[in-house]
Amino acid sequence: MAGEPTPFVIVTGASSGIGYAIAEALAKRAHNLVLIARREGPLADVAQKLSKDYGIKAEVIPADLSDPETPDALLQETLKRGLKIGGLVNNAGFGVPGLLSEVEWQRHRTCLEVMAVAPVHLTQLFAPEIVKSGGGMIINVSSLSAILPPHAGGTLYYPVKSFLYQFSLAMREELKPDHIHVTALCPGFTETNFQNAAGGTVESVAMPHWTWSKAEDVAEAAVIAVERNKAVCIPGLVNKVIALVFKLAPSAVGRMLVHGTP
Repeated sequence: MAGEPTPFVIVTGASSGIGYAIAEALAKRAHNLVLIARREGPLADVAQKLSKDYGIKAEVIPADLSDPETPDALLQETLKRGLKIGGLVNNAGFGVPGLLSEVEWQRHRTCLEVMAVAPVHLTQLFAPEIVKSGGGMIINVSSLSAILPPHAGGTLYYPVKSFLYQFSLAMREELKPDHIHVTALCPGFTETNFQNAAGGTVESVAMPHWTWSKAEDVAEAAVIAVERNKAVCIPGLVNKVIALVFKLAPSAVGRMLVHGTP
């Protein structure tokens, strides 16, 4: 309808890494964006660059997703600005290296809030807004680790990513009648600053550098997948092979491949 505002896609963790790359991939396709991350300065730089390079509108909302009140505040802010929401990318996250009992509880809780609670809450709040826009997309950034056996030292990361993977599949079925495409993105080792933010151990096992993906390639694969309404996106041939091996192998063999014991 003439005069209808162009929908915006919300991207969390948009200031760097996979989040930034997905934002750029969406901007290339003329999607307007709502960029969310903790630090306003880097977000403003991203918004300015994407607006200039691709002629889209990019709104900046600095927010801390470890605060349980943030999702509600984000909804109110988008309504206040009169933004029509047509998509959501749940990307924000970080790892907590170390054994469960050796890391202070507040850090574990923050991890759970950002990587599990916030994506669910944001989806619960914004899915109805996407429906009002006539349908759209949701990308949940999980991980290849979601389908691999967990190992000690990244105790929460694997199960949290597995939860996000299963949540994505469940929401895909729930939102199918509303014409919302939902895709679980499961990247493997990716060249971002995630390892530094995580402390360097959760996803920095000794893998040949040639097996690592570039963030822009992961993002492009994710956007193509959600456009094609794919349930799961595993970018890169190496990662697809790894996923297939662990899918076909008995669980005991999978555990042995990961950490040497059945």
